[in-house]
Amino acid sequence: MKYVLIFLLLIATTHTYPQGFLSSKNIKVDFSGFVRNDFIVDSRRNICACDHLLEFFPYKPVYDDNGEDIYAQPNAHFLNTFSRFGTRFTGLEMGKVTVSAYVEVDFTGFSETNGIRLRHAYTSFVWPKTTLLFGRAWHPTFIEKVYPSVLNENTGLPFQVFNRSPQLRLTHHLTENFDFIAGAVYQFNYANMGPDGKTYRYQREAVVPNLHAQLQFFNENWVAGAAVDWKSIQPRISTTGTNGTFKTREKLNTWAALAYLKYSNGLLEVKAKSMFGQNVSESLLPGGYAVASFNESTGAETYTPLNHIYNWVNFTYGKAWKAGMFAGYLKNLGTGEQPVGPFYGMATDIGMIYKISPQLIYTFKNFMFGWEMSWTTAAYGDIDYSDFGKVKNAENVTNFRNMLSVAYNF
Repeated sequence: MKYVLIFLLLIATTHTYPQGFLSSKNIKVDFSGFVRNDFIVDSRRNICACDHLLEFFPYKPVYDDNGEDIYAQPNAHFLNTFSRFGTRFTGLEMGKVTVSAYVEVDFTGFSETNGIRLRHAYTSFVWPKTTLLFGRAWHPTFIEKVYPSVLNENTGLPFQVFNRSPQLRLTHHLTENFDFIAGAVYQFNYANMGPDGKTYRYQREAVVPNLHAQLQFFNENWVAGAAVDWKSIQPRISTTGTNGTFKTREKLNTWAALAYLKYSNGLLEVKAKSMFGQNVSESLLPGGYAVASFNESTGAETYTPLNHIYNWVNFTYGKAWKAGMFAGYLKNLGTGEQPVGPFYGMATDIGMIYKISPQLIYTFKNFMFGWEMSWTTAAYGDIDYSDFGKVKNAENVTNFRNMLSVAYNF
């Protein structure tokens, strides 16, 4: 908190003493990004985003009168919307504080149509032992030092958090090898679902931010850490029953906890992460919540979250030629209380998903060519309202994705 107060004091001081306090003689602008083209072949239709670049999991089977699955339809596409452009500004000083900014866009802004999308837009204030980030960046549960090395833009979905949101994040170096990370996050594009569909309004009307705390150890070969995450949403501001319409402030408070590990030595790199999460569908993960009780007279509702466990492991070996493997598994553990319905969220009728994904990548200076195959299986079933919303009578459905990618990095 003291660094937040110091930051606000610095801002106030710049208005009072603008001359000689701000130094901008050495402002530096760095450009980065890549031009990339992807050719993708799927064995069936999938739940996807960004013109099918972000593959989540296969569609639930729908059978015709002959008993054939309508969605068991192979498809192919050739896309270049993954291309990205970023700009970093450095060199500004506010007294003893170094200030930098970063903006990044790509071209996956609209479904089925090319459009510019804002990915990152943040400013960083750096003290000798503390960094304060203010703006849109990866959610603190993403873990920027430990995320899967895959070709697919989904970066390990649906087992790995995928969420960029407005936030205030503080990173403090406790020692040379230990960081404490704290964040306060508000939803925007990546938002929860509810009675009015997908919207960040549910968190906005709960007022308080999504709060995060994390400890991270790192040295030359290892990165390891653990974190907890808390969030509150308010699905409705009013309810309607047989006796009329009434204001409500009923909220759903949920938790997530995670641990992660990375080991690198020479050409070998091994990474793994496990997370328990309640209602984390704003991070494009299966999950959500259900109505736990309903009052017919007032329409008043209470809520109970779905509990999930998300696990993944990833290794790569090589330099110019790099071979890798990614494997992920998630399990729907059901709700905390007996649900009465309805359910809100993503893939609430899936009991488990697993993925196995090998890859081979060749890199020469700025040029990259890669191949990746993904085998993704999802178990769709019936939601058992008498057994905490667990999924029963599941049927497995599988998609095979083959991807070829060519990129020039700059």
